[in-house]
Amino acid sequence: MSFNFAVTVRLRCVLLSLLFLLAGPSFGEVGRDASLRGHLIIVGGGETPAHVQERFIALAGGPGKARIALFPMASTAFDEEAREVMADFRKLNADPHLINLDRKDAGLEATLKLLEGFSGYWFLGGDQNRLAATLIGTGALDVIERRYQEGAVVGGTSAGAAVMTSEMLTGKSKADGAGLPAIARGAIDVGKGFGFLPGAIIDQHFLKRARYNRLLSAVLDQPQLIGVGIDEETALQVRPDGRWEVLGNSYVKVIDARRSRLTHDRKSIAAAANIRLHLLPRGSVFDPKRGEAVLPGG
Repeated sequence: MSFNFAVTVRLRCVLLSLLFLLAGPSFGEVGRDASLRGHLIIVGGGETPAHVQERFIALAGGPGKARIALFPMASTAFDEEAREVMADFRKLNADPHLINLDRKDAGLEATLKLLEGFSGYWFLGGDQNRLAATLIGTGALDVIERRYQEGAVVGGTSAGAAVMTSEMLTGKSKADGAGLPAIARGAIDVGKGFGFLPGAIIDQHFLKRARYNRLLSAVLDQPQLIGVGIDEETALQVRPDGRWEVLGNSYVKVIDARRSRLTHDRKSIAAAANIRLHLLPRGSVFDPKRGEAVLPGG
């Protein structure tokens, strides 16, 4: 009898394990593969707070060891922002290097060898379409992605934030008229980004530039994507476990329509029910697989 009982218990454990594996997360896969060991630091623009820069450097090996590649291609080779970030990183005892590439450079063997030697990669602001056009499909981006998988930290601000996802807001609108864009189907132009954060779409300068309608339109067009609106002076850290931690001085707004009901009328005006909005201040942690947030002190 004891033998039969033990076998029954073992069988039940096996069946429960199989059911757990087959069920998977409550939502589709979002964020990161569990084998990846790097971090993302994604800033919504404006002044990057010192504690966010310190976190980036710590993840890149720490003061005296962090060797950072700064990419200015979204704007110009050495504009004011590049000068300021170089100076800030040096004050924090990191070793920054400005790496200004064109598409031809991004495929050269010498460039790939150079990029191997960094523990952090930072993309400056400007126009995210320039970053995408320069790097997508090149050996340079392949090296950065591999280094990220090996444990390097990748970050960026403004345009350097928008480009982090697989589907990227280009900054262009398909809608006519002035003022705030309507929440409408097909109103927002989306292009291909770097793909470091699949399953999401990012908008930056979110509060200051009143971009709720823009991000909502993008999410309602592709409700499988989590909308991430990052305020200025605020950052999202994507950790190796796939969870997102909020850093900085304002909020990250998460728009989750994966369980919503969506309709569109003949004029392509969106209608939706059961969209979830998370308002996340510094210290919040969001689990994109479960669609749940833990708030500071919660």
